[in-house]
Amino acid sequence: MDITIFWRALAGIGIAGLVILSIVWNGWLTPVQDIPRSIEIALLVTPLLFFVRGVFRGNRDTFIGVMLLAFVYMLLGIWYAFSATESVYGIIMLALSLCLFFGSLLNVWILDKRDKEKINS
Repeated sequence: MDITIFWRALAGIGIAGLVILSIVWNGWLTPVQDIPRSIEIALLVTPLLFFVRGVFRGNRDTFIGVMLLAFVYMLLGIWYAFSATESVYGIIMLALSLCLFFGSLLNVWILDKRDKEKINS
């Protein structure tokens, strides 16, 4: 089995999980909010949607871009994890963003290593 399939699947689980979590939590599970739910969902989901296709296709450049975006979701996860009412949301967001980050990082690392070996041989 090719190890890149595992890392790509881990990144796919991370990005799909973040999209689903953001929609479900902010759409149905949160208590009353200060801003409209639709705006919060749009702000959290729209950046991820630009990268979904590239992650599932295994595009190397998309993995690099999504690693940078994963940092934002890690920070949001840490922020929500220390909130009294949304700590579960923060912990799940942090776990999914770490899956996205490490899946992308290790996939890029393996692809670069293979390309370097092809050039040298």
